Amino acid sequence: MVTAADLTPVQPQHRFDEARLAAYLAKHLPDFKPPLTAQQFKGSGVNPTFLLHSPGRNFVLRKRMLPKKGISLAESINRDFVLISALYDAGLPVGAPQHVCADDSVIGAPFYILDYVPGRHFRDPNLPGMDARQRNEIYDAMAAVLASIHAVDPKITGLPLNGGGASYLKRQIAALDEQYRANATDEIAAMERLLAWLPANVPDEDVTSLMHGNLRLENLVFHPSEPRVVAVLDWDVAVIGHPLADLAINCMPYRVTIPGMGSLQGIDFIESGIPGEPDYIAAYCRHSGRERIAHWNFYLAFALFRVAVMAQGIVSRGSANGSAPPTLKAYGAVVRSVANQAWNLVDGGDD
Repeated sequence: MVTAADLTPVQPQHRFDEARLAAYLAKHLPDFKPPLTAQQFKGSGVNPTFLLHSPGRNFVLRKRMLPKKGISLAESINRDFVLISALYDAGLPVGAPQHVCADDSVIGAPFYILDYVPGRHFRDPNLPGMDARQRNEIYDAMAAVLASIHAVDPKITGLPLNGGGASYLKRQIAALDEQYRANATDEIAAMERLLAWLPANVPDEDVTSLMHGNLRLENLVFHPSEPRVVAVLDWDVAVIGHPLADLAINCMPYRVTIPGMGSLQGIDFIESGIPGEPDYIAAYCRHSGRERIAHWNFYLAFALFRVAVMAQGIVSRGSANGSAPPTLKAYGAVVRSVANQAWNLVDGGDD
C-alpha cells in the first residue's frame, strides 16, 4: 500500500488553493464531496502527481508544467487524458479517468483527475524484504504488463502515428544526436562512434506499437497481496514507436546505475530470485508471443545511448547554472561509461 514514505506535503513550488480546487471538483465530479486535502507523491518529476483525500473517496491529480513538443500545455494534458481513457477502455491497468481541466487558473496548470488505485509501490528494483519466489513473480508481472501495452492497437490511443517502428528509431536517433551536440562538454570517442553507427544500422524489422517510454518498477502499482499490476503510472512520454526499444529502456537497470534510481548491477540473480536479463527477456517473449528477439544489441545500444544523452543534458545544465550539485560528477561518469558500454555491444557487429 502507499505509505507515508511515498508521500510528502505539497512542495512550495507546486502548492495550490485546495479550497478552490474542491469547489471546482464539486461542480465537475458528481461523486466528489468536500473538504479536500492534498499530498504530493515523491519522485513525481517535472509533471507532479498528487493524492487528493476527500470523504469516502481518494483521487489522483496529475498536472502538466511542461508541454509536449509542438503543442500547448492544454493540448498536452488533454492528449494524456485521451490516452489514459483509451487504455482504460481497452482494459489496461490504469486509474479510471474522471476529468480533465485545461484551465490553468484553477491550480496554476492544466491537470487531469483519475481514481486512486490502492496497492503496493516499489521504488527499489532489488525488492528488499521479499523472498526469491515473490521477486520472480513481481518481475514476471512487469514483463506481462509491458507486453500488454505493446499489444494495444496504436490507432485507439489518440497519439500521433507519425510512422512508428524503424521510422521512430531513425527520428529518435536524429533528435538525440542534436540534443547531445547542443549539450556536449567533452569529446567522448564512443559517443562519436555511436552517432555514426546507430543511424546506419537500424534493423529492417518495422514493428510499430504503443511505447510507455519509462516503464520501471517505480512506475507500477501492484495488487496489495498478489503479484499483479493494477495501475501503470507516468504516461508523459508515451509515443507510438517500437516495442523493442521500449523493452530495452525497461531493461536499463540491468545495465546502468543512475544516481537516485537504483540498479540491478552486481546482484546475485539466482539467490535473489530476480530474473537476469536473458530470463526477463524470455518472460517478455512468452507474454508477447515472440519466439526470439533479433538485433537485441542494437536496441540495447539505442537505449544506452539515450541514457547517455539525457545524463549529458544534466551535466550541461549543472555546469551552466554554476550550482555544481554533488551528483554532477556522477552523471558525467554515467555519460562516458554508458557510451563505452553501448559501443562495446555493437563494435563486433549486431547479433
